[in-house]
Amino acid sequence: MASVVNSNNISGLIQRTLNHVDPRLVDHGKRVAYLVSRMLDIDGTFTEKEKQDICFLALLHDVGAYKTEEINEMAKFETQDIWEHSIYGYLFLYHFSPLKDWAQAILYHHVSAISLKGVEEKIATVSQIINIADRVDMFWLYQPDEEALDSYLIRNRGRRFREEIVELFLETQRHDPILENLNKEYAPKSILPQVNLSSQECEDYLKMMIYAIDFRSQHTVTHTITTTSISTNTARIIGMSDDQVQRIYYGALLHDLGKIGIPVEILEFPGKLSPQAMKIMRSHVSITEDILGGTIAPDITKIAVRHHEKLDGSGYPRGLTEKELSMEEQVVAIADIVSALLGTRSYKEAYSKDKTLSILQEQAETGKINREIVSILEEHFDEILAEVATNCSPILHTYYGLQQEYEGLLEKHRGVY
Repeated sequence: MASVVNSNNISGLIQRTLNHVDPRLVDHGKRVAYLVSRMLDIDGTFTEKEKQDICFLALLHDVGAYKTEEINEMAKFETQDIWEHSIYGYLFLYHFSPLKDWAQAILYHHVSAISLKGVEEKIATVSQIINIADRVDMFWLYQPDEEALDSYLIRNRGRRFREEIVELFLETQRHDPILENLNKEYAPKSILPQVNLSSQECEDYLKMMIYAIDFRSQHTVTHTITTTSISTNTARIIGMSDDQVQRIYYGALLHDLGKIGIPVEILEFPGKLSPQAMKIMRSHVSITEDILGGTIAPDITKIAVRHHEKLDGSGYPRGLTEKELSMEEQVVAIADIVSALLGTRSYKEAYSKDKTLSILQEQAETGKINREIVSILEEHFDEILAEVATNCSPILHTYYGLQQEYEGLLEKHRGVY
């Protein structure tokens, strides 16, 4: 079975995923990517592959804001809080995306030209191109006046922006009505008409989005990888085909994608959620369906969005019953329960093996989940969990290492603008 993500759908998938956090940042990212793409065309010194990577970098330049929750602050034209989202963005792109070689440009994308001494020249140039595109877009949002913008750029020439970067932007402006075009709606294809990514690069972008969600809370760092590992191991023990296991893998990997649209204060609420908050929490399923629909194969989308359905019709969002739920969907639903029970949450400690199996048995006996799958899980529990631990170890190592890197970089750069 081929990868479910490819060059044709990955940019749209990323855009729809991030759009559910805050459309302001996604729209801003698209406009910055548009400005950057036009500047790179005029510059002419980058290869087509480099231009593609830099445009993806520009599209994702504020990805760190999904971790730091500083979106409202960033929506201002002038802000001194530049480092938190810049550092997280750099770390995410460095560790989890195909843009490792360019990620450092995001670390410095709010830094003035005069503070870039010692930074590799190519990185400094790209950070400056993204910096000026970012500032131009924000300026134009608040003051769509070309004369005022030119005055701002000239005033900051040689200080915030390198002389040659300001000239590059002005030259681009002379060749293309870029400011007028900022008011248009941009699809990723209009910015990157020919996206050529390897299957591994597409997989890396997809996993980057999964980690951007799971890493928002220390309690969910390994939830997706645990659910995916339990699902695929259980499917193999049951004797499912390689094609079924592959569909289960992607369905489990994508099952909580919609949680990127749920506020952290609800995800981490230390107690029972109010009916209104629970309604918001449950909306992650419909958000996932909105993100995946029309892009990911329907059978994989169903696996992802049906993980809270129950055999007796008591689940959500559609109240489906056993005859409407495939075996693949039932496997992932049970794996999700196991992952949640074994993991910590703001309101509970991790449950023991015995308590976890007891809860599963109770739900099986009351007709909510598949009794045969529960029996197989019970019989092979230790074997499956050993595999889970192996799969989670590098993710946990990266997560805690990322936290240390973040603190170190914040200490090093705070006060530099």
